[in-house]
Amino acid sequence: MNAYALHSAGATAAWLAFGYKLTALRKAPRDYALVALCGTLLFSAIAYTVAHPRVYVPVDRLLGFPNAAALVAMSCVVLGLAGQQFVLIFWAHPHGAARHRARPRVLSAVFVLLALFTLFPLAEPSERRPEDFALHYVDNPPLAVFLSVYFLYFVWGEVAVARLSHGYAKISHRLWLRRGLYLVALGSWLTLSVSLSRAVGIALAAVSVDPDAMEPALRVLGNLGALIVYVGWTLPGWGPVLGAPGRHLRARRQYRRLRPLRNALHELAPTIELPACADGFWRRLRPSCLEFQVYRQVIEIRDCQLALRPYADPGAVRVAGELGRAAGLGARQVLAVQEATRLASMVRSCRRHTVSDHQGAPPTATGPEGSGLADEIDWLVTVAEAMERSPQVAAALARGDVTR
Repeated sequence: MNAYALHSAGATAAWLAFGYKLTALRKAPRDYALVALCGTLLFSAIAYTVAHPRVYVPVDRLLGFPNAAALVAMSCVVLGLAGQQFVLIFWAHPHGAARHRARPRVLSAVFVLLALFTLFPLAEPSERRPEDFALHYVDNPPLAVFLSVYFLYFVWGEVAVARLSHGYAKISHRLWLRRGLYLVALGSWLTLSVSLSRAVGIALAAVSVDPDAMEPALRVLGNLGALIVYVGWTLPGWGPVLGAPGRHLRARRQYRRLRPLRNALHELAPTIELPACADGFWRRLRPSCLEFQVYRQVIEIRDCQLALRPYADPGAVRVAGELGRAAGLGARQVLAVQEATRLASMVRSCRRHTVSDHQGAPPTATGPEGSGLADEIDWLVTVAEAMERSPQVAAALARGDVTR
């Protein structure tokens, strides 16, 4: 792949990422982190565009001095690295603490930009070099200092972005944000390794060793790292779409497994019913609608359970626990068998119009402590399956019939 194709692919990816996040900014114009992220992607897109071999010369002519495109591209890279750090700091810390932590990073970027704009005119790089600017001018002392300042900040900035994104990913509770930040960290490390290799190449060129053999591979890896970073920054927005088929199948499976239990309880407490999902064939097929239906089933099951609690047979529940432990079931499985027996005894006693004469019945089990909605759904699915298939549940109910 030649330099034109690489720059075109990188520039296209950068502009697409910027346009995608810009649509989100319209919905939250006061989100400072999102503003910084849009600015970061914009600077990256500009850097890629002006460094394109076919855009490089027109930019020089527009600004009026040779290799102006190189100065613009490097300045945009510095601003992009500072912007990424700004975003990550504001995501990971409260606003006041984030401002305090971000200030030195912003000041360091400003200092580097001042150094670059001061050193570049001193070097006077008169020959346009759109493809090998750094390698060609490495023997120019002022420009060598210029490149050293740029590469040192670039290395420091990439390390900071990689560490911040990886650290925030470990504490983030949003799945797709966490995955995106891991990709940002991966892309940053890859880009850093490419830059270090290019810096080694510049050092080799200074001692008359030709580093051109490495350049094609470094360009491919560098563009790959940048592409991974763009994917990581935008993944939280479009990533959930990738999980829609899996969500659909999971919600459908949960709905079908909970439906017999919900129907059995609802038959005995028909007044407990929540509003259904919106009408329409396609709307009912959406993962969000299926998830709402599952959530609706969970609420109705629990409400019916409370309404039918006087019909529970604590003796059968106790026997179910003994049978489960005797069968070598784990603690969670024993709890599921007991909960299934409690529900089955409610259904049986209510149909027979037999209220339990046991006083001080144990409270309704709710599953593992501290569980969220997803854990609650999984728990009720386990209970529903035990109620339908567990031999311990059937044996406990049969023994309850004998002892009555």
